[in-house]
Amino acid sequence: MRVLELDERRGRLQVIIETPEDLYYLSMILRKGDLVYAWTFRQLRVERELGSEKGERVRVYVGIELEKIGYSKFTKTMRLTGRVVEAPEDLHIKGSFHTLSIGVGDEVTIIRKEGLGYFDKEILSRATSIIRRVLAISIGDDEVSIGVLSPIGVELKGSFPYYPRRTDKDASIRESVLPVLKEHLEVVRSAYDPANYDEILVLTTERLVEAVKETLESLGIKARIIKVSEGGEAGIYELLRRQDLRHLFTEIRSLAEAQEANALIEELLKGSQRVIVGIENVERVTEWGVVEKLIVLDELFFDEATRERIFNIISRLQNSKFLIVDGESETGRVLKRLGGIVARTFYTLPAAQAL
Repeated sequence: MRVLELDERRGRLQVIIETPEDLYYLSMILRKGDLVYAWTFRQLRVERELGSEKGERVRVYVGIELEKIGYSKFTKTMRLTGRVVEAPEDLHIKGSFHTLSIGVGDEVTIIRKEGLGYFDKEILSRATSIIRRVLAISIGDDEVSIGVLSPIGVELKGSFPYYPRRTDKDASIRESVLPVLKEHLEVVRSAYDPANYDEILVLTTERLVEAVKETLESLGIKARIIKVSEGGEAGIYELLRRQDLRHLFTEIRSLAEAQEANALIEELLKGSQRVIVGIENVERVTEWGVVEKLIVLDELFFDEATRERIFNIISRLQNSKFLIVDGESETGRVLKRLGGIVARTFYTLPAAQAL
């Protein structure tokens, strides 16, 4: 995300959306009631003798008072709906509702009367940091899974079966696997251009590693090969859990934060009285100003039922550290069972304040 203007006191932010991941961060900055300005298209009405009819679509600059955010993770567009506060006079649409469709390349201006705060600046720092994308191809005995690792989490693109050729019992793994694997990896290469990724990781088992190496060499695919206990989708999740591979993901913030969140969840499971779970309980301890660290499931920002409550919690933090966890990760699934939010307090709360 490229920031063109940032005036914290006046609450004015102007940005250009440069990658699909920017929409993820923008959705966390936007609040109901914000004034949002962007270029959009409107269908003109042409008056005829027998009534009006639709005319051409024209590009116009429109401002709305935001009421609803339509965004799903890993999508390439965001829909912002609100009442029009600024538009060309000849359109006669002030006061009516309009939806802005925001995507890569769009310039967006946000104005918030109460100004921009600590959380907004922190999200902007994430959005303007290095975007590193890693393609993970996990090969098992009968399944190939594809995942894309980015700053906002792991997107599983899909899995498909492959069937090694039936040969006599004395045939090698190479003879049975190599021809079929080569055919499937050619399809993967055409669908996921290696040039679009900073690194390619190929995960496979000890049994298949030599056949996989030969296949990659024959296709001219440069990749780092990592041995896992099981291929397919399970191999991708194993990759994310492995402590010995953490150095591969130092620039992928979502994975680093998930690992830190795991440590806090382990502390909870060991019976720590400093770890508080659930929205209601966390709301209470943030009111007391005793939160040292906060972990939030990203899905809570996209759910209208919890979005405002999460922002209220964050607004009460006093420079406490906060982490955002990918809801589709293994850590995210555990966090979801804990209510989607966990806080660690500076000290154990007195028994009189027990939650």
